[in-house]
This record gives sequence, C-alpha cells and structure tokens, in this order.
Amino acid sequence: MGNENSQLNSLEIEEKATELTDFWAHHQATISDSCRYFSLKSDGSVSVFKGETILGPLWTASTPLEKFSNNLLKYRHPCIVRYISSWQQRSTFHLATEFVQPLAQVLCSQTPLQICIGLNNILQALVFLHEQAGMSHNNISIASIYISGDGQWKLAGLQYLCPFSELNAAYLKHSRIHRYDKAVDPNEDSYEITTKVDQFAFAVLVEDVFKGHNDDEVPHLREFKKYCSKYLQNSNPELRPNLSEVLKDNFFNHEFISIYKFLNVLPLKTEEEKSEFFSSILSNLKCYDEVTVAKQLGGLLLSRLTLLDQTAHRDVLPFLLKPKNDRSNGDCMGFFTLSVFKEHVKPRLLQLFGVRDSQIRMLLLSHFTKFIHVFTHEELSQHILPELLVGIKDTDDSLVASTLLCLSELVPILGADTVVGGKRSKLFTDGRPKSKPATLKSDNDLFVTNKTLSDFHCSERMYSDNTNTYEQNISLNERPSPVGGESNDGHTATELNRSTNAVSEDEWDDWENTNPQLVTVSLDQASDFLLEDKVSTETNLEELVNVSEKTGNGKATTHSTLMHKAALEAKKNIVDISDLDIKNLKVDLTKNDEIDFFADMMPVIEKQKVVSVNDNATEFIHKLNFVPDEGEDENEAWGENWNE
Repeated sequence: MGNENSQLNSLEIEEKATELTDFWAHHQATISDSCRYFSLKSDGSVSVFKGETILGPLWTASTPLEKFSNNLLKYRHPCIVRYISSWQQRSTFHLATEFVQPLAQVLCSQTPLQICIGLNNILQALVFLHEQAGMSHNNISIASIYISGDGQWKLAGLQYLCPFSELNAAYLKHSRIHRYDKAVDPNEDSYEITTKVDQFAFAVLVEDVFKGHNDDEVPHLREFKKYCSKYLQNSNPELRPNLSEVLKDNFFNHEFISIYKFLNVLPLKTEEEKSEFFSSILSNLKCYDEVTVAKQLGGLLLSRLTLLDQTAHRDVLPFLLKPKNDRSNGDCMGFFTLSVFKEHVKPRLLQLFGVRDSQIRMLLLSHFTKFIHVFTHEELSQHILPELLVGIKDTDDSLVASTLLCLSELVPILGADTVVGGKRSKLFTDGRPKSKPATLKSDNDLFVTNKTLSDFHCSERMYSDNTNTYEQNISLNERPSPVGGESNDGHTATELNRSTNAVSEDEWDDWENTNPQLVTVSLDQASDFLLEDKVSTETNLEELVNVSEKTGNGKATTHSTLMHKAALEAKKNIVDISDLDIKNLKVDLTKNDEIDFFADMMPVIEKQKVVSVNDNATEFIHKLNFVPDEGEDENEAWGENWNE
C-alpha cells in the first residue's frame, strides 16, 4: 500500500469525475480481469478517489485522502465503505474502494423505508467506531455517506477520525473549516466534554434526510425527530445518550427494519428462530413496496446463509426465484414482478453463479427454468454458460446431471454450436415415410398413365444396364429360335427379351424378307385383361390380340388368316393361364381343316416392333404371345422353352 506496485491491474478510470470535494475527486472505474464482486453488476466496477497534497495543521503527516485510506484499511465494518487498494502515482494519491455513489446524488429517489434502514446502518457504524474502536468520527453529514451497488448506506469521510483521548477543542477548531457547518454545535468550543459531537451531528442528519417527507410515512418518525431534537442536540453534552441507546428507539425496531436486522444477524439465531422467521417472512413483506424490499432486502434474502437454510429452501426461495407479472396473484406465483426481478434480483443471480459452493449451485440449478428467460442472450452466453460448463467437470454426479439438464434448456436459446461447441455433422436422418397427397382415380383411369417397367421397384434387374433399347417397351419374338434352340431347356424368362438384332444378318443372306409377319399385343390392354375374371377373359380375348398383316402389295395373305384363326381356336379351350403352355396344348385332330405348317418357311428377319409392357401382366403376355406358325413342323424348334 502507498506505492505504485499496489495499483490494480487492468484498471480503467473514467475521465469525468462523479464528485469533487475539497480533498479529492471521485471517479468511477472498471477492473476487467478481477474484482467482479465489488459491484452488484458483477462487471468489476469500482470507485477511485484521487487526492492532491493539502496544506493544513491536520495534514502534516499525510494528506486527507491518505488518512481516509488508512482508516478504511484499519477499521472494517459492513456499514463502512470497503477498502480495495491504494497507491501513489507521482504527486497524486489514489484510493480504490467498492463501487459507491454519493448519497446526495440519489437521496431524492430514496423511499422513507430506505432512509430508515440507511440511518440504521450509519448508526451501527458509529456505534462500532465509538464502542469497539474508541474513535470519534467528527464529520457526520450527507457528504460523508455513500450508497453501495446493492443500495446499502455506507459510512465514509474518515479523514477527521481520531481517538477520544486525542479529541479536544483545538482539534475540533482545526477541522471546523472543512466540516459541515450545520452539523457543528455552536457552543462546541466552550464544552469541556467533547466526546458527544457525533450525537449532535447525527440528529442534524436525521432532519436533513427526511426533509420533504411526511412524518407518517415511516412508523414512529415523528416521535424519533422529537427525540433527536430533545436529547441528541441537547445543549448539555452530558445529557446526550450514547448512540447504542438510540438503536433501541422504536423508530429502529418496527416490523420492516426488524426483518432487516434479523437477516443481518442470521448466524446468531437458533434453528427454531430461523424456522419461525422464514415461514412468515413473505407474508409480512407483502404489505411493503416491492422496490424497497428488493433494494434493501434482496441481497440479504439471497445471501449465503439464507440460501443454505432448509426452511428458506421450502418457504422463501421458490417464490423469490420466480418472477411474475402481478404480485396480487396467489402464493403459488413469484414474489417480485418481472421488471423488479430483472433490475434487482437478476444481478445477484449472476453473482451467485460464480460461487463455487455445491449446495448453492444445486439450488440455482433446481430453479433454473423459472428465471432463465430474464437473462439476455449475452448474459447467458458470457456469464451463465461458462459457469455451467465448469459444473459438468465436477466429481458430484448429481451436480453434473442437474447441470446437463440446464444446458439442454440453453440449446434452444443459444444454439447447439454455442452450448456444445466443436465441429458437428449430420449423423441422424429422418426415417419417416414421405407423405404423398392422395389422388382418387376411377377404375377406367387406373392404367391410363403410361408407365414402364423401370418406373416400378424390383429387387432384381430385368434388363442389362448397357443397352437403351428397352426404355419403355419389350420385344416379343415372332417365331422360335433357329434350329438348335429347342435344346435350351434352361433358359430363363429374361432370355425371352433379347433383341433379334443379336442374330447376325450374315447367317440369313439368302433369305428374302418378302412377307414379314409380326404379332404384337398391347400390354396396356393385357393389364386390363388381368383384372378381369375367367369369364370376361374368354369374352374379351379377341380385343387383346392385334394381328398386323403386311405384304409387299398391301394385300392380306393366307398365312395371317390362319394365324388369326389359330389364336381364336386357342382361346376357346383356355381354362387356366397355364393352358397356353405348349406342353399342355390340346389339338383337335378330328378337324378336317388341316394347317400346313410348312406353307411358308421363309424366315422373317426384321427388326421387331415393340410394345409397352406393364409389369403386372408380364407373365401372361409371354404365354399369350405364342401363335402357331404356318409351315413349321410340330416336332421341330419347339422344345421345352417355349417362352423364347
């Protein structure tokens, strides 16, 4: 302390001063790398006082700011401004304290209850100095009081602090030039007893802070003002009571301030007292202004001792950690409205997430879903998420499990990339079947759409991939394979569909293609045929067979007539589709009309016409396609594999 090495790292001091006095300039500052708990905002805000050298009989050994700094460092109390650091930089002395604001700048916004609690804090600090430290403050006024980030009044102005043994008329005379004139007793120099100067100044303070307020706004305020005027400002210093006696006045013991005092001395209370207190505290506080409750009691209600109390866990914290929009709703709702919760409770929650206590963290995690929506996106990603990620590395399984549940709540808000981190990829697919709009079709329109075999799913490929000759059609052979084909008994159904182009044209050089005959069947019609029963099959078969007859001069031949006749005769005896098999074919030999199968042996080598095939009628068409040919020997080139 007192040198440049004590300067805080990463300290950024605002150029504009918040307050200017005779001894120093008060600046707000920020410490970026530490001290997150010096202010309610958890942003490292602090206050820095800069003081120059002052000449005077009281400042020969040290400047007023140096004396103020030394007294803050030496006398620590919850109601005295908290000391952080001090250092000398050239001719300027710097003092860093917790974040505070001058009372004079915010007094107009203070409610009577807040003022009452503030006076109680100042009085407790003075009692500590008088009775515990044996020191006299000698400078009680509004200028020597500051308000911390959590709204508590803090005593400062310790530059005139001195022991009672050194307090005399000469000392008071030297310090009078900079003291508050109204707080100085006019007969101070004539008193032999000089230890009661703080009582007089405190009575003046009570009058100043309640200026403009009605006496009925706070219980017992009117009586307390009279008490201060009669006793604390008594012209006879011997009749002025000790400040510890003032604390016993009814003004400092009504219900609201009693709750405040109980929370302040919570460690001194028994379990029975704490259980009774927490079971009724919320019902007692509902009659007070919620802003005042949040400012003055918010920090105490969310203190470590309260968070660890079992009765508070059950009767207080579930309601404090849940914001609501209307305080008049039932007890099942939260205690503070959403706006008050965001302003006064949310900053404390940000601080609590930085506390590495498993019980406190488990409490916050158990109520996480109740208040997660009050945080901004930046607060969740910059403050809450890093603290939660610390929790998943703990050895406590329950803590890790609860942390993971809370992290899952952040995923819809911050995104999985922010919460999980690292590189992610698509590892799962949507296996749901794709829904298609239902379309109604009539029976006549069922097969209207022209579809090929390639449009339907099949577990095996029907054609090779290296040809495009079967895009939407299938070739049907006019006649069996040449001589030798009858020995291929093992041919499969797919061999039926080979193109006749596979046969070399050189093998048929001496044959003339003078009377090509080609039988084609419409497969769309064949599909319709499959949908009919056996009776309709026999009735409509003639419509499914289309005989194409072409000759060189365009006239019909006897050969085509015979084929048509044979097809009509074959359909008459069809009982089952298998009857079309050549093995099962029955021939009536009693008929006189013999068919000369050798009438026309001239082979027809011509690129076959193709027709569309519907996969539902494939087998039927293959068998139906057979028509005996004129001129063929019934024992030659038929074989067992008639599907060729």
